[in-house]
Amino acid sequence: MRNPILLLAFALPAGCIVQESEPECEVAADCGEVGVACVEGACVADCAPQGTVTCAADQVEVCGAWCMDAWEASRPDATAENGGTDSSLATSRAGVIPWYSSDAVAGMNPAIATAACEAAGRRLCRAAEWKIACAGTDGLAYAYGDEYDPVVCNGIDTYCTCDGEDPYPHCYDDCDSDAHVMPTGAFPECVSPWGAWDASGNVWEVVASGDGHDHYRGGAYNCIDSEQNHRCGYDATWNPSAKGFRCCSDGVLR
Repeated sequence: MRNPILLLAFALPAGCIVQESEPECEVAADCGEVGVACVEGACVADCAPQGTVTCAADQVEVCGAWCMDAWEASRPDATAENGGTDSSLATSRAGVIPWYSSDAVAGMNPAIATAACEAAGRRLCRAAEWKIACAGTDGLAYAYGDEYDPVVCNGIDTYCTCDGEDPYPHCYDDCDSDAHVMPTGAFPECVSPWGAWDASGNVWEVVASGDGHDHYRGGAYNCIDSEQNHRCGYDATWNPSAKGFRCCSDGVLR
């Protein structure tokens, strides 16, 4: 049995709206099989050293315990200008429009995302895995740090201009925004501590859960309040628009 070298609780950031009143977990198995523990009802990181598992070239190793696709899922025929139409399986690639939809019935939901990941030989990321992959071992508020920055990732304020001023937090409230989806990895600083791109913003990412509800993480380019919704700990269960996903896998122990 391996000895974890890190046990880190993730505190909810101030001002975060908590939508579920029940604890995240009762036992470690509620959080995932490896790399996550259950402490006082919260799923926390239980990390082994990096290099414990081997991941594919298009994935990043998280917490020495599992692998996460480095980029948001895309269709096999997606390009930098078009999201494609081939829904046979999910791919993890830089520089293409991600696979997303605002239609929760036929466009994007856990069942669609799960099937696409399984067709690629992977699985849908679990909720606790996704949060830790975004926040890192320091429990960051956003994938890139603790302070909201309107231009680091793709959000509602990113393409907002007010009389020639540079974008600033909530500038969308004062003027308007040319908000739009961007190719995966288009923002060079929008990367999590483990190396996952676009965990904050661009498109929402559906995660696997066992409570019968759809859960989406990370926010999207069109969130009215990107400062809140782009937080690693924010859990959307209210059927947002611009819903995408990302795949994970257990990796191969070295």
